[in-house]
Amino acid sequence: MIRKLYTILLIGLCLNLVACGDDNEGIDPNASAPVIKFPMEQLDVDLNKVDNLPVVAVIKSQAGLQSVTMKIQTVEGTVEYKTVTDFFNPNSYSLSENLEYNANYQAFIIEATDKLNHAITGTLPISVTDVVERPVITFDPEEIIYDEMDENPTIPRTTFKITSEAGLKTVEMYLVSASGQEAKGTINLSGEKEYTFDEMINYKEGDRGFKVKAEDTYGYITISTLPVTYKTIPGPSLTLTESAIFAGTDAKKGVSMQIESVRGVHEVVIYRIENGAEVEALRETRSGEHTLNYAPEIDFTEATSKLKVVVSDGREGKEATGYVKAYVNMEVATLNVGSQPLANNAHEKYPDAFGMVSLNDLKTYSVDYAIANEANAKNIDFKFYCFGAAGTPRLYSMDNTGKDSEFSGSTGKLSAIKVKNLTRFAILSNFDYENATVTSISSEILSSSITQSLLDPIAVGNIIAFRTGSSSTAGGGRIGVMKVINITEPKDLVSNNATARVMTVEIKFPQKK
Repeated sequence: MIRKLYTILLIGLCLNLVACGDDNEGIDPNASAPVIKFPMEQLDVDLNKVDNLPVVAVIKSQAGLQSVTMKIQTVEGTVEYKTVTDFFNPNSYSLSENLEYNANYQAFIIEATDKLNHAITGTLPISVTDVVERPVITFDPEEIIYDEMDENPTIPRTTFKITSEAGLKTVEMYLVSASGQEAKGTINLSGEKEYTFDEMINYKEGDRGFKVKAEDTYGYITISTLPVTYKTIPGPSLTLTESAIFAGTDAKKGVSMQIESVRGVHEVVIYRIENGAEVEALRETRSGEHTLNYAPEIDFTEATSKLKVVVSDGREGKEATGYVKAYVNMEVATLNVGSQPLANNAHEKYPDAFGMVSLNDLKTYSVDYAIANEANAKNIDFKFYCFGAAGTPRLYSMDNTGKDSEFSGSTGKLSAIKVKNLTRFAILSNFDYENATVTSISSEILSSSITQSLLDPIAVGNIIAFRTGSSSTAGGGRIGVMKVINITEPKDLVSNNATARVMTVEIKFPQKK
């Protein structure tokens, strides 16, 4: 816009040079030759721009113009451009020509001839800046390939150079991935002819390329992308073939596992989880097996709640990890226990669910079994009872006989039992049952806190500590924990009896020493 205004001003200036009284009716034979005036000494043309100035000149003639011929001086020679013979005012002609400039133009030549055949020539030198190339971006290397199958794969540094005849204005960089592109920086430059980049870009899985956009001072833009090929292979697969490991502290125990690895197994590490912390139990370097079925042996402690197994094929972040529960010097069982209407005759859906629980055998027994003899009675530690129209679930110790008359056997009532074990209970609120160990049970549960012979009510999710009575076949004063997993709803099993229910409980009981 500024250049256009400048052009208009130049033309106006030239017009002001015209004298008001040039329109003579007659021709003076002594009139002087025409005069050609250019407002500038040289016309500078830049072919990279669209707003170059036109050729401007004013031609004055006392005798009146007969013709004005225009020519263009090029590197190859002079070429005719235009001839004008019709003038609005033959004494003054304002010339303005918008040329299609070419790189080989050297000058604009005007030949003016008046009516007395006086001829005069004027020349306007033209300096042309040729079209420059767009910025050139060169990557080295021209492609980045990262192959995880290589023994020691490495990512080369990202290096590129940008050259520009016109000079650089900005350089923008983007990381292109499967999810789109991420800006990695913009460099503002001040017309530098060259820019170099050499940095470490840690390409990852899913990356497709590194895109560079360079803009020069004319606004010409070059966009080029460094291709990135990230060849991935799956990490190892690990299957721990046991859902739980039962172990002692007197001997090593194997951890059975199956491993598949495309790249080959590099290392196997086993950790014991003890009180929430990882303790390394084994670190074994392997020889690149693609299939591995074995059971490395480790030592266990009474604080071990689970094992963590990590398998590596030598690539960080591609490890396979698995966990397996560990029960060390611990007895674990899941029991279905029937309430008083089912205590002697189990429901058909739960054929093993009688009402009497033995902590020694970790199983249930019928009322008939419990009252048969003294030995059997000592083998029963507690009973499951449901009360009233709501079928409220409760746990009773054997010495709490308040509801014994409702436990009926084929030969008598539970009140006839010959020994009544003094099992005691306590509901726990801040005990980690899932990771219970011999160590956590002995250190976190005080015997003096387990005092109740009746828990009323109990509910699904309750964590219950128990302590065996002195006459129990399980041994006197032993402490364990159990969790109520499920209780059937009232009348689900017997439509007219809400108290006929089955409780599912898991018991964790440290072994006798």
